[in-house]
Amino acid sequence: SMFYDPMIAKLCSWSKDRDNAIRTMAEALDQFEVEGIGHNLPFCAAVMKHPRFISGNITTAFIEEEYPDGFEGVALDDDERKSMASIAAIMKWQDEERKSRAADANRFKASSQKGTSRQYAVGIDKDNFEVSVDRKEDGKSGIFTVKIEDKTIDVHCDYDKGKSQFVATSNAFSSGTGASYYIQCAPLTTGYRLRNQGTDLKVTVLRPRTAELLAMMPEKVAPDTSNLLLCPMPGLIVKLEVAAGDAVEEGQSLAIVEAMKMENVLKAEKAGIVKEIPVKVGDSLAVDEVIMEFEK
Repeated sequence: SMFYDPMIAKLCSWSKDRDNAIRTMAEALDQFEVEGIGHNLPFCAAVMKHPRFISGNITTAFIEEEYPDGFEGVALDDDERKSMASIAAIMKWQDEERKSRAADANRFKASSQKGTSRQYAVGIDKDNFEVSVDRKEDGKSGIFTVKIEDKTIDVHCDYDKGKSQFVATSNAFSSGTGASYYIQCAPLTTGYRLRNQGTDLKVTVLRPRTAELLAMMPEKVAPDTSNLLLCPMPGLIVKLEVAAGDAVEEGQSLAIVEAMKMENVLKAEKAGIVKEIPVKVGDSLAVDEVIMEFEK
């Protein structure tokens, strides 16, 4: 067998002292874009914020001692959540402004003045914030006044739809630990995906009335398919390797499905006992059709 180091890149930072070098590294990590594969950027960003790492009181046992159960992701404090909610609301404000300009060019002059306050309901996980966004200066400045709960802050945000990164700056962010956020962003149906300092957030941004009505919608619960073997693609059952009542082990071959002139072996994801097999060899199945059911 062959062993190798699956390195994508090596990132180095330096400065006049440790604190500034760490700050430079943290900013660089936030601007490092890697998509489509797994990577350790969130973990590295979390280490840059860890008090013990910042102090320099570390050994080669740092990861084992500080993350004994593995890395679970980065949790935001209250100020950081308000900061991200504020940034998402400004993004929504700017997107709505662009739509207004495109719909009616005559509105551009009016909307470029003060008094363009808009209210939003912003959701991050189970937290909901009432946010008011107003442009502080003219349309080219990108400076906004944001009111969120008990805080009023000024934010400079250079977000531009279509960009994958932007910078948001305010001295009110992160309890004074930093003035700027380097944000990686992507649009979602009801908001944005924002990544920063090791976090990966799906933030909903709605007008208050829309959020009020959305809260009344019934929540669709996905069916439990953990005890079912489903057909992964339209295909023909060419072989069944087990029968009802058989005990199977994880990784054991259960059935073979022929699709696009190729035979696909379906294997057990965990150990169990076959309860029922509602199909037979020669049956043509659709996607997600049940091949066999296991005892719960």
